[in-house]
Amino acid sequence: MKNIINMYFATHKTCNLRCRYCYVPEYNKNTEKIIDDDIISALKDFIYKAESENYRIGSFCLHGAEPSLMKAETMAECQQLIAAHRTGQGIGNYQIAVQSNGVNFTPEYLKKLEDITGKIDAVKLGFSIDPPKENHDYYRNNSYDKVFSNYLYAHEKGFPVSVLSVVSRKTMKYLNEFKIWMKEQLRRKEKYGNPYKVKLKLATGAEALNESEIERFADFLIENDLTKLMQILSPGYCLQSGNECEWFEFGIDGAAYSCNKSYFDEGIFANWKEQCFDEIFQKRRILFEDYPVHEDCSKCMYEFLCNSGCPIDRYKKGIMKGKAHECTIIRKVYNEIDKRGIHIVDYFEDE
Repeated sequence: MKNIINMYFATHKTCNLRCRYCYVPEYNKNTEKIIDDDIISALKDFIYKAESENYRIGSFCLHGAEPSLMKAETMAECQQLIAAHRTGQGIGNYQIAVQSNGVNFTPEYLKKLEDITGKIDAVKLGFSIDPPKENHDYYRNNSYDKVFSNYLYAHEKGFPVSVLSVVSRKTMKYLNEFKIWMKEQLRRKEKYGNPYKVKLKLATGAEALNESEIERFADFLIENDLTKLMQILSPGYCLQSGNECEWFEFGIDGAAYSCNKSYFDEGIFANWKEQCFDEIFQKRRILFEDYPVHEDCSKCMYEFLCNSGCPIDRYKKGIMKGKAHECTIIRKVYNEIDKRGIHIVDYFEDE
């Protein structure tokens, strides 16, 4: 059986925004402009290498730093290349995903994308939106009106859309407005099946919530029936794989990262242009095997559900060192589920 590569394809290190909590290190920003032809060339080389080494591409997401800097024509060609690869490998799925700040997903851009691919759902459009407007504009260069307008247009036209929101310290000042915004998207999802996904993740670094704020946010999620928005509480997310995660981010320059959370020079653990995928997979499997896990985790009845979370995102110091950044949320939510007599399998199946 052929090996499956689940991956982000990092097309750019540059961006059209300067978000306050950007994960791309300063030395990787404002680098030489990427030529679209180089993206296509790199993707063709990647697909050829995968096929020649008996691998096939499973999940595929255009990513980092801002993939919509490429032309719509180039994004459409990326989709067509992956679709052709999957058809040749006996995989029926022609869709790819893209995670974007959404600024460039204008009606003109999306029309070109649809016209070239010939399908309204060929590319699943992921919008990064941090509601409400005051919060989003603070972190994302006053881009809310533009991004939300693009999001509504894409939704109205039938493009599959998703929302990923970062919960930061400033979010806590707008919890009521945040709730209203999220509930509205969930109503859209229930009525139209689109957005097909609405998810939350916690900010890290200087904008991260402290333990008191995380506890308060957990209570907020429970009280407003929003717990399933959390990535860590959603089945199938890489966050739940712990030290055994095998997700990849591959750059067009050959760099192989564990994922976009390690988008630093020291996060490069291999080069896909120079090393075979068997070797890269072997390196990936042992990448975090020695990352510490808190001793409390082995005693926790929910550890099998979170595996102490993403090793990169765990607490690095203090009494929480080695625990998932979302640990308090995980324990509070699952304790509440138990109190309500809901089996964890039923909770997941109701996703």
